[in-house]
Amino acid sequence: MHNSKNNRFHIIAQSLSLLILCCSFGVSPMVQADAVKDLYETRVWVASQAKKERSEALQQAFMEILVRVSGRVDIAQSTDYPNIQTAIEMATRYAQQYRYLKYTPKGKSRAPKGKKLILWVRFDEAAVSSLLRKNNIPVWGKTRPSTLVWLVIDNRGQRELIGNNSQHKARTILIRQARHRGVPLRLPLLDLKDRSALRTSDVWGNFESTIMKASTRYQTEAVLVGRVFQSYGGHWNARWSLYADSRRTDYSLSGTSIEEVLRPGIDSTAEALASRYASVGLSDTSAVIVQVKDIKNFSDYNRVVNYLTKLSNVSSVHPFQLAANTTIFRLTTPAGRLGVARAIALGHTLVTEPVSTVPIPKLPGEETQQEANDPKPIVPDLIYRLIP
Repeated sequence: MHNSKNNRFHIIAQSLSLLILCCSFGVSPMVQADAVKDLYETRVWVASQAKKERSEALQQAFMEILVRVSGRVDIAQSTDYPNIQTAIEMATRYAQQYRYLKYTPKGKSRAPKGKKLILWVRFDEAAVSSLLRKNNIPVWGKTRPSTLVWLVIDNRGQRELIGNNSQHKARTILIRQARHRGVPLRLPLLDLKDRSALRTSDVWGNFESTIMKASTRYQTEAVLVGRVFQSYGGHWNARWSLYADSRRTDYSLSGTSIEEVLRPGIDSTAEALASRYASVGLSDTSAVIVQVKDIKNFSDYNRVVNYLTKLSNVSSVHPFQLAANTTIFRLTTPAGRLGVARAIALGHTLVTEPVSTVPIPKLPGEETQQEANDPKPIVPDLIYRLIP
């Protein structure tokens, strides 16, 4: 028994020593899913610094953040969430910092009529997340799936494929709405490789196999195909197809302006992705055991620790056991096993491995006397292999 305990303490000591050494060597660069910057920040146009107008602007800003973080566009208006409506009225309590910015015209951009200033505001991440979780509303973390958009605009028979360098206003509308909803967006380069892989008519016809093949180079988790046209009566119409998780979702839109059919396309995409990746969790103490193989040196270990720490809804990562080229971690998260698996699936750092039974010792003070004498094998919740 004495030797058994010594072995456990030796394993734990190794883990702590390795953690200290890795922190000393710094953070290794890694590839991961897109992390949305400034998720809890936004800007609102105002005419003055008057108290009443500031209060209204803060409420408007808070509604935008709640939609962005929950993924639900109806969260501010729905009667299903009376506590949310009350919180919006007290938006100043959730504001962490705000300041006024002077508007400086750039290019063709213009301020809305009568607006002279911009109110920049940052909301408290912990307070916003707590508000949503207490009302059983999903929280969509900063790490989000990226979406590639293939969009064709038909202007009375002249069809234009919108790319990353396009001058069409549709590009600006898409980018702004994607930022508003916190959706990492990609537009194709439309270079020689793209042009040889598919034609504008392929996108207009929504030829799935051709589009998916051409999209491979961009390595996004979702592909959105849009076809927009204006009727002779001046009405705008759009047909959207979202390809994500081996599924296709179609929806059609119409409106009096091109904005009315482009913005909802991004909104529907955000809601569809949030429904899968946003998590509802009321507990901050649930643990998920993750085993990672092919950790061969300090650099690999450091890379994995930082990758796991930055996953959405993961509050802490602790090394649990070391073995040859393998480390087992205990993650604290309200998202549970499925939430962690989905977050890891977004990145390109770990690849899944078959789950097998591995004996995992408990930390000091956690095991009973009987367990100390006869530790039982525990099955890790998730097993991965580190991609070189």
